[in-house]
Amino acid sequence: MAHWSEVFGAVHVTFGPVRGPEEVINDPQLRPNEIVVPIEGAGSKVTSTISSPIQVQGVAKVPAKRGPDLGEHNDEVLEQLGFDAKQIEGFRASGTIPQASRPAKAAAGGGR
Repeated sequence: MAHWSEVFGAVHVTFGPVRGPEEVINDPQLRPNEIVVPIEGAGSKVTSTISSPIQVQGVAKVPAKRGPDLGEHNDEVLEQLGFDAKQIEGFRASGTIPQASRPAKAAAGGGR
């Protein structure tokens, strides 16, 4: 890289290295320019993501947040489809749907 930096610099060619994912995530320009943003409700392993490139004038961007766990919204979806709490519990008891798995925040009483 040092060789090519010298060669291209001498002839005023604009260039940049192609970086791997490990290097890209640590680029000093990405966070200040809100290209890499924190994930709301993230776990310990994944704390950032790439921001949406779409910006609509006059509309605030929605912060990035973690995707739901598999089955996390089963109760809400089934309720919207007209099933009551007793029927949903019956589905759970029969194994039709798994036991509810709540994210740590909800389990600690932070919401549903």
